[in-house]
Amino acid sequence: MDWREKLKQLKRDIVGPDMKPVSSIASALADNAQKPKSERVYFGLGLDFGTSSTKAVVKMQTVDRAYVVPFRGTASAEQPYLAPTRLRVTEQGGVELGDTGIGGWVEELKVRLMEEPWAHAPAWPGASISARPAGLATAYVALIVRSVLGWFDMHVKPTLGTADIQWALNLGIPARDFDATEIKEAFHAVARAGWHLAVGGGAVTLDRAERAVDAARGNSFSPKGIQKEAINVVPEVAAGVTAYVRSPQHQLGAHVFVDIGATTLDTSLFLLGQGEEGFKYVFLAADVDISLGALRLHRHRATQLGQLAFAKFNASNPLKPIPESVQDCVPNSAEMHQIDASFIDRCLVSIGSVIVRAKRKAPQDLSVVDSGLLQSQVDSGAIRVLRSGGGMHLALYQGVIDEVGVRVAPGGKLGLRVKPLRMTELLTPPGLDAPELQDGDWSRLAIAYGLSFPIDDIGIFVPPSEVSEPEPPRRKDHGEGFISKDQV
Repeated sequence: MDWREKLKQLKRDIVGPDMKPVSSIASALADNAQKPKSERVYFGLGLDFGTSSTKAVVKMQTVDRAYVVPFRGTASAEQPYLAPTRLRVTEQGGVELGDTGIGGWVEELKVRLMEEPWAHAPAWPGASISARPAGLATAYVALIVRSVLGWFDMHVKPTLGTADIQWALNLGIPARDFDATEIKEAFHAVARAGWHLAVGGGAVTLDRAERAVDAARGNSFSPKGIQKEAINVVPEVAAGVTAYVRSPQHQLGAHVFVDIGATTLDTSLFLLGQGEEGFKYVFLAADVDISLGALRLHRHRATQLGQLAFAKFNASNPLKPIPESVQDCVPNSAEMHQIDASFIDRCLVSIGSVIVRAKRKAPQDLSVVDSGLLQSQVDSGAIRVLRSGGGMHLALYQGVIDEVGVRVAPGGKLGLRVKPLRMTELLTPPGLDAPELQDGDWSRLAIAYGLSFPIDDIGIFVPPSEVSEPEPPRRKDHGEGFISKDQV
């Protein structure tokens, strides 16, 4: 019996007479007091490996409670659940999450892993030590997992008595890259190797991480403390809407998911269906742009403002008059408007192109898939837009989504006649243990929360490559109905 079957058996063992899951760990253990003390308890760790911050949620698989893990000493006091996605590396290959002042910071770990996971390069600009993105990401994931398990052993494990704890780990991956074999395999190897180093003991070093991730690429690799089948990579979109699809607000049919991170603008359009096997996500199109995230917007504005001021007064020419005050160096409102306009245009292309490509695969206003991938009825009213990420509340991105909706609607510039886009908020799920969560920050944790579910409960994922465009309608041969003079 594999771990999935064991989990299903445990679910059957601890449900009440009304066949509804118990609501807390304490009641689950109380209900099973007569069982052997070595009773197995299954936990899932959802790891949202973001471009700027990483989030972790631990969930007992058979009850309605999930813990958001704080990162004391690594995260800021204002945002304890967000661990910066960066790694301190020394010239000797030592690695740390905190600022030791030795070596250099390696940032954009996820972006590097998405682009060239196995390419050697200096660990940071000017470093004498080289590394591969897969090795750096493995070291980072190992330190994060070790931190999570340390927190778990201190705050949750004492409540479980002598239970035998079994783990599953889901690592998020952009929907676009779930369809890219090399990138998907790299994320999977990083997850396996990172877990292996975290629970194996000893110092985490860059050399150990490099060797572990190479070993994890092989089918025979067996990570310590977990069944290798229990470590998976899951499309972030599907994880991000896990709470949504289990809430009364969910609807079947077409959805656009827009994740606005610090570095990336991640957009996908999928059709949500439901059958005997659970939820199904049919991805029609997806894209990740590493230049359109919220931090990229901030840096774009700063760079463009500086260039405008410099050009406006030709500051490189010492013969030009010096402005009377700093106010004279500020670009006018029309020039500043153009700064955002150029960024907005790129965002419109990124999100709009996903809808254009998806429309080719679902020509009936994104309501059904002719290939039969969805068997259930779908909503014909609107395409629901679900947003996530730290930049989702910025007015610029909300305006972009609204403008895309105008352009693809009947009468819009693109002539696509797509259904209207309707914003839908992701509601905070019940049973979420996050006492320091600030208002409005739930969306930043939605992906990690969804990843903490068993992969079989999250759903079935159909990547864009498996959804083909329908055959064009056969043109009628008007000659077939033509009556020649010989037939008269």
